[in-house]
Amino acid sequence: NNAGVAAGGPVWDCTLADWQWTMGVNLWGVIYGLQVFLPIMYAQDTECHIVNNSSIAGLLPYHPSAPYQVTKHAVVALSENLHHSLAQRNTKIGVSVLCPGWVKTRILDSQRNRPPELQNAPSSEPPSPEYLAIRKQFTDAVEAGMSPKEVADQVVRAIRDERFWILTHSDYDADIRKRIEGALE
Repeated sequence: NNAGVAAGGPVWDCTLADWQWTMGVNLWGVIYGLQVFLPIMYAQDTECHIVNNSSIAGLLPYHPSAPYQVTKHAVVALSENLHHSLAQRNTKIGVSVLCPGWVKTRILDSQRNRPPELQNAPSSEPPSPEYLAIRKQFTDAVEAGMSPKEVADQVVRAIRDERFWILTHSDYDADIRKRIEGALE
């Protein structure tokens, strides 16, 4: 289940349309995929695997788009719930959650797929210097990101190894550890 669009910014700048579009694609897309394929996978009673695509933003609080981060955290929680529920039933369905860092994709151009009814009204204000700086930082990060093939290779290895967590960028490990340890303090 792979879906990812990004809209909005901080919570106070997001419109309801930003939330509806992002939740509709990033979270409901995964839910719809599970609704369609889980019954089939369960009925066939053969070894199979689900990979839900989240993001490093599903583990860390740094992403400037509130709707994106919320949906990616939700995909992690949904995947954990599914993983444990299927294990309790002793099914042959494996589950992994993919939490990649920057990958060379067109996610920054995702507005091209936004339905007309969920478009925001055009702004008469020019983009702020802060927005332009963040946009450049993200553009540079995506261009320098991991190739989709490298991510796919890691996913295949994780499925073969029956690993739940697929963290593609180890440079985030210290931040993940710090967040979890902070919750336990």
